[in-house]
Amino acid sequence: MKTQDVHNLYDTQYANDYNERYLLNPFSKVSMEVELGELQKLINKDSRWLDLGCGTGYFLSQFKGIERAGLDISPEMLKLAAKENPDALFLKQGDFRENFEEWDCSWSLVSCMWAAYCYVDSMKEFEILMNNMISWTKADGAIFIPVIDLEDLRANKQVPYAEDESVFGGAINITSATWTWDEGENGKMHKHLLAPHLEHFVKLLSPWFNNIEIVRYPPYKPGWVSRKAVLAKGKRPQKNE
Repeated sequence: MKTQDVHNLYDTQYANDYNERYLLNPFSKVSMEVELGELQKLINKDSRWLDLGCGTGYFLSQFKGIERAGLDISPEMLKLAAKENPDALFLKQGDFRENFEEWDCSWSLVSCMWAAYCYVDSMKEFEILMNNMISWTKADGAIFIPVIDLEDLRANKQVPYAEDESVFGGAINITSATWTWDEGENGKMHKHLLAPHLEHFVKLLSPWFNNIEIVRYPPYKPGWVSRKAVLAKGKRPQKNE
């Protein structure tokens, strides 16, 4: 999705409504509270935390006094983030596909909350983002990414990642699906969002981290989908660290 399209979607009114509409409603709050609990386990007084696609800065604002920073492409979302996080190291307007070399090996925790990664235009761009997240994480650091995949979009339906035998030989991996979100009454249309396969996250992170966990959330109601996040811990030291 082009930068201007994101600016048009996340305008002043949308930004002002975002927390109440998407984070604090009863359905979302179940997931949000699990995520805050996971962040609390990862963050301590010595942490340096970078949140990509930080939006309104809600999650950052729950950890005042911690060295933390945010990156987001929407100026309207960042205005709210700045109000809620006056002690942040920085809240930068920018694109997480860009390689900020000054951040390499600088952060004990790098997160991308609430599927901001969905707005990239291709799996190639998604992998650029993942490579950035890995590069920016310091040795023994962690990456935390709440996930939206096909199971969330079509409740409890799962697609196997790998098929080792095909009629053409070799292997076929289902790396992602795409989806469009028409919000209806407010006229907002989020087109061709990316939903990478959960196992593709694991494939990209496994060479770099000692431990990969899939964090499952309690469902909002019995029988509803159990949402999830990928947590990679213990980044292996690299030659330049």
